[in-house]
Order: sequence, then structure tokens, then C-alpha cells
Amino acid sequence: MASDNGSADLMDRKQNRSVLMLHGLGVYGESWRHQIQALSQNGYFALAPDLPGFGSTKSDLKPWSVQGAVLSALHELDRFGIKKTVVCGLSMGGAVALQMAIDYPDRVLGLILINTFSALRPANLSETLYFVRRGVRAYLRSPADQAELVANRVFPHPEHAAWRIRLVESIRASDPLIYRQAMIALARFNVNKQLSKINIPTLVITGSNDSTIPPQVQGRLAKRIANSKQYLIDGAGHGVIVDHYAEVNSLMLEFLKQIYPS
Repeated sequence: MASDNGSADLMDRKQNRSVLMLHGLGVYGESWRHQIQALSQNGYFALAPDLPGFGSTKSDLKPWSVQGAVLSALHELDRFGIKKTVVCGLSMGGAVALQMAIDYPDRVLGLILINTFSALRPANLSETLYFVRRGVRAYLRSPADQAELVANRVFPHPEHAAWRIRLVESIRASDPLIYRQAMIALARFNVNKQLSKINIPTLVITGSNDSTIPPQVQGRLAKRIANSKQYLIDGAGHGVIVDHYAEVNSLMLEFLKQIYPS
């Protein structure tokens, strides 16, 4: 009997209290571990798949594309019988979440966009040089050669050493071809003119010290989505779901209460 009740509860959460979480470039679904734990403890079904070509998910995309990643994420929802859900995305995952909300509005109840963008355009010389250095290393040598550059920017402080090591290992384990193709797709990604189509509750979470996707870029994104609210987490960087996970979890849970009232 207890087992049956547990199965019924899990099915109810899948159908009525689910959250699809989409990871950033060079990491995998397990990067959401802090959020998965918090969501599960609060009665939500947390689904954090590896996007095509990353982690355990093979890619048949030729080449890799944001639209293809959307279809893969929808396949995951279908696999679990989930018709509509809240979609949460970090950085690259946020771009995929935006594209899903634009192309498949009937599948998305709400959006949580974390340190992400609707168009990736460097705003100053420092940002330009960073992306140029990444591109040169990724294309002329290997994506693995820019792993430390990325990790040092995402987790810059001495106390972040363990997170830097983990990120470097994750990037180096990525398929070089898929990584390069994803970089190209994200550089071309631009849905600025389509943001007005999004009219669902949207939470924008921004790390105040994010030097990969500047806060002002995220602020412009929030302003272009009619039903959105932006929250700035002081002192957080691009890896906010790790270095300030408690604040992220709190904001997510408060938002989800609006989407899935008890």
C-alpha cells in the first residue's frame, strides 16, 4: 500500500508539479544537483536531462542547434508524460528555454531564466577579448584548451577552487565537435524581436558579478518579456546555481508557488 501511494504521489508530481531544468554549455544535468534536492524536498518533480551531445545524451543534430535542443527537451517531457511544465534554464539552457517558450507556448507554464541571454553580443572590450580568446582556443586547438579560461571566469575566487576543477573536468569531457557547434549556435542566437510573444510568468535571476552574461544584458531581456520580474543576487557570478544555490533555490520555490498553488 505504501508503495502504491508513493507511485501515485510521484505520478501526480510529474503531471502537476514538474520543473524542466536545462544546463549550460560544457556541463550536464547533474549541475542542478542543489536545485534538484530542494525541489524534490518541496514536492516537485525535477527533470534535468543532459542536452544533445552533452553527458549521457547522444546527439544526432547536424549541426547542433538551439531548436534541436528544444526538440530533445520536449522528447524528455513526452517520455515522462508531462504535457506542460515550468522550464528553467541557465546560460545556454536559458536560450533553449526561451526558444521553447516562443515555439511551443502550449508546453510552457512559466520560465525561470538564470544568467542567460536573448542575444549574445559583447558590450565592451573586456567581453569581446574574452569571447575571442575562447573562440581561438576552441577552434584552433580544442575546447579543452579553453576550459581553465572559462572556469577562472565563472569561479574566480580562491574558495571556488573545487568548483573550478570540476568545471574544467566537465568541459574537457565534452565532445569537441558538439562544443564548437554549440558555441556557433549560441553566437548566432537572437530572439530579441520574438520576446514580445512570451506572456507567461517569468523569473529572471541575475548574478550581480556575472562577467559572462553581464547583468545589463539580462536586464534588457527582462524588460522585453511582459510578465517578468528580475532579481539580482549580490556577489553571485555566472555559476550562481552553485556559489549562491540557497538564494537561487529560495527564489525558485517562491516562484513555483505562484505557478502550482497548493
